[in-house]
Amino acid sequence: MTRTIALVSALLAVIAVAFAAVMFVVIRNAPDVPPTVSAFADGRAVEVAPFRYCPVSAPLCDYDGETATVPVRPGHPLQLSLPTAISEAPWGLATVYQGDDGDVVENDAFFLPDQRNSMTVPAVDPDGRALIGVEVRLPSGVIDTDTNQEEIVSHAIWSIATAAG
Repeated sequence: MTRTIALVSALLAVIAVAFAAVMFVVIRNAPDVPPTVSAFADGRAVEVAPFRYCPVSAPLCDYDGETATVPVRPGHPLQLSLPTAISEAPWGLATVYQGDDGDVVENDAFFLPDQRNSMTVPAVDPDGRALIGVEVRLPSGVIDTDTNQEEIVSHAIWSIATAAG
């Protein structure tokens, strides 16, 4: 009887060690979940997944994200809340407005690490153009090997299309 208890105990110990080893490997190899941007407009909240999310070391990787749609209307701005994974780095915000004549204007703003973690974007700019989209961007520097020129590209982008009502 003692021998059976010892055998069962040893078997349970082996199973526990094997389970712990498998869990360690699963957790270690689990993919990192890209951060999301929270977008709010006119009483609606949306978690925006990245349009592009590449490592800094490979900023032009293939990444098949989508542009989120968050409708806005005059008098109801788009509000963005950024996780620390974005706001603790240098980041940029591109706002795109379109006038009644079809003229499209992009405005770019850049922020230092920990400078801002939220943003309110007016649905209509001072010239009466409607907000049609925004992008939150994390920049990276790359060097064009043909020209040896440095260029700034976005290794991560959160893209939001808006529609003025």
